[in-house]
Amino acid sequence: MREKEILSERLNSHGLLMKKANVLDVLRQTIGIQAQAQREAELNLALRSQDLSLTELSKLYEEGKIVRSWANRWTLHLLTYEDWELLINARQNESLPNSYFLGEKELALAVITFLTDLLKVRKSLTKSEIEALISQDFPNFNLKSYLLQAVLQTMMQQGICYFDAGISSRAYRLVFAEHFQRTTAERAIELLIQRYMTGFAPAILEDFIKWSGLKISIVRPIWQKIIFDSSVKNIESTGGKTFIAARFDSLLTGYADKTWLTSQDKIPEMWSKNGILMAPIIFDNQLVGKWHYKISAKKITFTVEHWLPLNQSQIEEKLSDIAHFLEKKMQTIIYKQI
Repeated sequence: MREKEILSERLNSHGLLMKKANVLDVLRQTIGIQAQAQREAELNLALRSQDLSLTELSKLYEEGKIVRSWANRWTLHLLTYEDWELLINARQNESLPNSYFLGEKELALAVITFLTDLLKVRKSLTKSEIEALISQDFPNFNLKSYLLQAVLQTMMQQGICYFDAGISSRAYRLVFAEHFQRTTAERAIELLIQRYMTGFAPAILEDFIKWSGLKISIVRPIWQKIIFDSSVKNIESTGGKTFIAARFDSLLTGYADKTWLTSQDKIPEMWSKNGILMAPIIFDNQLVGKWHYKISAKKITFTVEHWLPLNQSQIEEKLSDIAHFLEKKMQTIIYKQI
């Protein structure tokens, strides 16, 4: 398959060729969206959705239809509740490295039991409530260390709870997964592979391993049993068209070989050493640049950095959609050739 065909197929698989009416279908397409910077995740949802609003997202958060949790590669994601269950089931036999517990694993496990019992009764706990309760019952627990994060990660890995996606990571709220349904890891991984191939194809085993973070020794025998769809898809031409995504998009997290998207010398432009994944601009079947924005009061300014020619009118249309979603007035677009 030629490079342009791979690009077109993957843009289609990722839902960038045709926007969906239901944002939950967007989330299902790529089995969640990376969200350690949640606003970027929301922008990636908006870019794939028809007329999505912040109000609609807030309602879905409030209803628990979209949740936030550590998921693939133990990074924070926004997910539908059902896909959260799927990913947790697929990873149920994993455990955090002992080093995460800072030599206090026995204390951490006691706190996990304590918080789980409280959640069963209260159904949810805020950050301030958690810290106050731990301080009272476990005075030797260092709340300023990473030990509490290890506690929360373990609780989510066990399917006990998830984060309320409508509350920021700094002032989080845990929600008890009262109706969590357990299935075998093998069955969950099989289903996860099939879903991955729907949202990321064309792809190979190594791509799935890179995206999921699961061990290849566990995945390979399951992968080999699956019969994949090899039919040729009729996809509209992407030549002469512009596509953009926000930071941490699944285009940048879903594959082992980064050169499918850009040349080797441009990889540092998109994947920074400190783990920041830049917002891509694709034009005429090539990665041509990246973009970012700055908000000041009710106005938003965009900066577009590019190393290849692009279509400014198409860029302006895409960025105007972003401004509309964020409920900001677009002030200007600054173009920089690098």
